[in-house]
Amino acid sequence: MYRMLIVDDEPIIVNGLIQMFQDHSEFELDICKAYSASEALEIAKRTKLDILVSDIRMPSKTGLQLVDEISYYWPACRVIFLTGYNEFDYVYEAIRKNADSYILKTEGMDPIFEAVKRAILKLEEENNRRLEQERAQLHLQIADPYLKMELLSAMLDGGQSLVSLLASERYADLDIAIDLARPAYLVAGVANGADAPKRKTLQSVQRIFEQLLPESLACEHTIYEDVVPVWLLQPSEELFARFVDRDTVRNAAGSGVVAYLKGVLEQIQNECEAALEVSVAFGISGNLSDRWETVPQRMTAMLAGIRDKVRLGNKLAIVDFSKSAGTEPVADSGASKEEGEQRQWLIEQINQYVHDHLAGDLSLTTISSEFHFNPSYLSRYYKQATGRNLLEFIQATKLNAAIDLMLHTPLKLNEIADRTGFDSNSYFTTFFKKMTGMSPQQYRNARR
Repeated sequence: MYRMLIVDDEPIIVNGLIQMFQDHSEFELDICKAYSASEALEIAKRTKLDILVSDIRMPSKTGLQLVDEISYYWPACRVIFLTGYNEFDYVYEAIRKNADSYILKTEGMDPIFEAVKRAILKLEEENNRRLEQERAQLHLQIADPYLKMELLSAMLDGGQSLVSLLASERYADLDIAIDLARPAYLVAGVANGADAPKRKTLQSVQRIFEQLLPESLACEHTIYEDVVPVWLLQPSEELFARFVDRDTVRNAAGSGVVAYLKGVLEQIQNECEAALEVSVAFGISGNLSDRWETVPQRMTAMLAGIRDKVRLGNKLAIVDFSKSAGTEPVADSGASKEEGEQRQWLIEQINQYVHDHLAGDLSLTTISSEFHFNPSYLSRYYKQATGRNLLEFIQATKLNAAIDLMLHTPLKLNEIADRTGFDSNSYFTTFFKKMTGMSPQQYRNARR
């Protein structure tokens, strides 16, 4: 499943496009929306983007400027520009930025559908090219950087901290990519599949990881105890600075980096499934700088937390340990249940989250982050467990809640729309009419 972000400062256009794409059965897309370039940029900082459909003329920052920012985080993202102006300067600049399409809003929906189809085709072609390269390398023996792997394994074993190890004679001249004084993060993986966790398979996982890792992230890696792939990641100073502003404390900036790393890990999981038929669940620590001596305890806690999620059936978990001390396993009240009960318990938790957050953000990205899922896998997991799409459940829950409020409260329709997560009355009306065949006011009047 690909993720598409629609950006326009006119909500009616954004919501209309979302509705039309959701009604178009041939598109299987996770759709995000933003009403400004700054809002779009915040989304790009925390989730992987595959396709951008953006207005060019917007207040504060244009769509052309937005593309420069988004391509920094997601260079493979395909770009489709919408505009109400057929001006040569815009067309020239869009071509210069390698936009896939430049579409006038007056041309209607068909050109937009065709442009998205072409963008998906290009993504598929690029994915297939990468998969072929990976398959070609599966039988190649790649030399391990033995000394670096030995160093990281020694750090994880807990005899000495990384700071002490690097000061020893054995590793003193070793050039590692991680600056111990700057923010760095530990990532551990648990692989599941027909061939996992054979060492060649784990090495292939590591190759895919390095292949898809942005240049703005430095990396060192090892395979711990022959079964657990482990990475040390460090954002460049430029990348870290992009998550800091004058009102942002350092810890908040670190949270933004972790959210971005989770988007990168999602992409790596999808590639490992496609190329290797191996599912990899990940855990990611908080910032390790000035806390290198805690790495062994963090590693133990992370592995326990990841394996708990896998036992729940979440084989593509992305477990965020950055919000805790990271030295204790993530508590999970469903971990002691039988497998069938675990899955049912988790589905009930997801359903309850939807009920409790109807007025908030119920995108796949948000829900998956709450339950430590890969967003693409959450959709599959939910359908396998319930027989229905998660989006269908969310829409049905919103509709039932709206009807209940209409029939049993004096709330105005705009207040009901707000309470059920619709940011405009027109979007609420369009949704309600599609689901019931009547407008909200007609429905309320008919049942009085």
